[in-house]
Amino acid sequence: MKNHIILVLFLCLTTYGFGQLITPAWEEEYQFEAVADQADGGSVSIDITNKGIDINDCIQKAKAQALFTLLFKGYPKTNNASASVALADMSVYSQNIDFFKGYLISNTGGLAYINKAQTNMSKPSSKLDKKTLQSTTTVYVMKTKLREDLEKQGYIKSVGSLSESLGFMPTILIVPSDKWMTSKGFVQKVETDLGTQYLYDYQNAITSNSMSTYGSIENFLRNPLSKGFEVKSFSDIMTQIASAKVENIQRKVEESEFDVMARTANAQIWIKVDLVESKISNGTETQYTLTLFGVDPLLARNVINGNPQTIVTSGDNYMRLLETTVNTAIDNFIPEIINYYNVREKNGFEGEIEFRIIEGSEINFNSDLGEGILAEYVDDFVGKNANKSSSIGSSTSTLRSYKVSIPTKRTNPRTGKIEGNDMEKYGRAVVKDLSNNGISGEVRRLGLGKVVIYLTKQ
Repeated sequence: MKNHIILVLFLCLTTYGFGQLITPAWEEEYQFEAVADQADGGSVSIDITNKGIDINDCIQKAKAQALFTLLFKGYPKTNNASASVALADMSVYSQNIDFFKGYLISNTGGLAYINKAQTNMSKPSSKLDKKTLQSTTTVYVMKTKLREDLEKQGYIKSVGSLSESLGFMPTILIVPSDKWMTSKGFVQKVETDLGTQYLYDYQNAITSNSMSTYGSIENFLRNPLSKGFEVKSFSDIMTQIASAKVENIQRKVEESEFDVMARTANAQIWIKVDLVESKISNGTETQYTLTLFGVDPLLARNVINGNPQTIVTSGDNYMRLLETTVNTAIDNFIPEIINYYNVREKNGFEGEIEFRIIEGSEINFNSDLGEGILAEYVDDFVGKNANKSSSIGSSTSTLRSYKVSIPTKRTNPRTGKIEGNDMEKYGRAVVKDLSNNGISGEVRRLGLGKVVIYLTKQ
């Protein structure tokens, strides 16, 4: 075994003269192209075109180069392979270069996750000169197991490590896409005081035979996601939404369908699942295209666009193919979710806070509180509890509104534990400061991105 490892090391490194610098194979010039996603849903084949002294040299180099490509380069979509983002940032390599110089050529490290590597005979090898051969090798890599190994060793951030770095477990909601809901007839267009709204009948959709596949997809996604997220139950959310709508009617609050759902689910990220069905021209098979989208409910827009995954089936093996396809899709999607969370944690998130004086109160924003008027106190406390804030719109004696950027997490004042922040918690912190100065406030959240606070004198 020891001699074998030394042989691999010799083949994977190119020496420029005795006693001079040794260049790792992955730092040489080579080309790569994903060939196909494998049937297990966790492996991929990659073509590596490189140079070596003979075929065996090219094959050994290609193994290390394929591993490096998966880890630090990623690759675009091809006909039979989905696109893949790099599993780690190049800074991980540069900060741990000694480790990876060993790992990428070790039989007990990265090479343990290569099923096989063979010359691609459809792409002929060619002699460039007497000492140099150019060849294409197809390398079969167990991508999921490779990632899991490096996650365990702490070199790649896992879904679980995300919650560790945040200090709390983030929440996620899995939802059928608007396009899928529309194609199955579960949408109604209505005109309201808030403008044109599209009402999606999720309650009937998720119990309908025409969308029975959604339940299976949700279950397939739940397992890998639950390692680092609290995955909200979609059926539970549907029950809670009915109560939220009744409450809005009683309080005479105008709130969009999206905001009602966002407020009720209270999830930081939604994964919208899109499934498009089409017949193949031969008439005997059906093609399904699965795409995952990441929606930030605070921004009410897509922030992650997954790569489409295609299934072609005659029907008998559909569920097995679907599970494999979902596994491939989420395997590529999770690193993007982690990246998005990390960026948002660094920058915070934006929202809106509005203050209204309750009708009949003895105060307005010009009322003197002793060391300044109420408007100045509100300005101060809005800014104190936010990363940054600015007034928006026109302020009157009974209405003031602000655009704010707030931290993504906070310390719970009762328990001392770190938890996810949101606009409602932020609003309550502002109200607590105001209450110390004789002003009462009632916080009302609209969606996830806005709170309205009704003020009166204590």
